[in-house]
Amino acid sequence: MPNNYQVKNIFGPTVQGEGPHQGQPCVFLRLSGCNAWDGRAETRASSACPYCDTDFRGGKALTSSEIIDLLQQLGQRYGVDSRKRWGLVISGGEPLLQVDAALLAELAPLFPWIDIETNGTRIAPTRPDNVTVVCSPKRVPNQEIVVEPDAWKILIPAQESFVTMALATGKPLWLQPLCPDSGPSGPMYEAAVQHCLDLAFTHGAQISVQIHKYLGVE
Repeated sequence: MPNNYQVKNIFGPTVQGEGPHQGQPCVFLRLSGCNAWDGRAETRASSACPYCDTDFRGGKALTSSEIIDLLQQLGQRYGVDSRKRWGLVISGGEPLLQVDAALLAELAPLFPWIDIETNGTRIAPTRPDNVTVVCSPKRVPNQEIVVEPDAWKILIPAQESFVTMALATGKPLWLQPLCPDSGPSGPMYEAAVQHCLDLAFTHGAQISVQIHKYLGVE
């Protein structure tokens, strides 16, 4: 019997705003649920991810075939096969609460690249070569960073304590200034940008600036 996955939404086309594939056209598969925050506004400030700006509550149970059909429909507006021209971002919430090897095996042949964005507290399943696990580590109580990612994306200054650990793995590291709810501007954002630059110059890391927020797309 096919597995069901709780899906918050499927949308696009847009651009991947962060990490290794930033700026590239893509579609999004956003899965429901997270272990770092329950998604309620009143608990956000005390959660392990108080800067999260994503709605991942609720959603609908879908099979992998239903997910693929919905992803394919996103290309109809442009008269293209979206699965061949655009990448796929699997996000949440925490997608590794649900993503398994069976789902990745079905999705991977349909996209030139796939990013899985994780907080690092779950082990990633076996994955094809075109699937990149990008860890943006969070300090979730009683849950260690256990994933072995292909790349790191660390929010500055909130996650700066993870920089040394990420560098020690030898995997690519992107530093991303923490963006206020109001958008990428203001004194706090400017200070975070400068700190990212200082760290990048020191360690040879790369910069990720959430391009989608500058472009005004989801």
